[in-house]
Amino acid sequence: MKERYHAEDDKSLHLRFHVQTSGESLTAQQVENNIIRVTTQAMAAVLGGCQSLHTNSKDEALALPTEVAVKIALRTQQIVATEKGVTKTVDPIGGSYYVENLTAEIEERVWDHLKIERMGRALSAVEKGYFQDEIRSNAYLLKDEIDRNERVIVGVKVP
Repeated sequence: MKERYHAEDDKSLHLRFHVQTSGESLTAQQVENNIIRVTTQAMAAVLGGCQSLHTNSKDEALALPTEVAVKIALRTQQIVATEKGVTKTVDPIGGSYYVENLTAEIEERVWDHLKIERMGRALSAVEKGYFQDEIRSNAYLLKDEIDRNERVIVGVKVP
């Protein structure tokens, strides 16, 4: 950040990010399973160092969430944050060979994959439909994996 964007304030070098659990991963069948999906996604986000988290409600695959489902989503955040202890350190799984290896691989692939900077930054990428195309393409690939029984979605499709 310092070299590339000439950041002068040390606070601008801090990485802060928000995570929202994946609404796309929620299923209309056996919505209770979505609680576990959201919980594992929330835990992964916290283990990854996010500072802000939104957890989807179990029934968002059906319609707007019910009040009960919203409370479960909130309690999921609270349990992960207060009862599990993972927020007591900045990087609870830092140093893990597996995680560090995956991080290096992701970082290497991101530079090839994200063309945002070459497109003229985020606004230009939005105007060109880049993000929508990426979401559409990934949704298609996921559906194709499910249809070919290469990906199991518990409670929905079992080979």
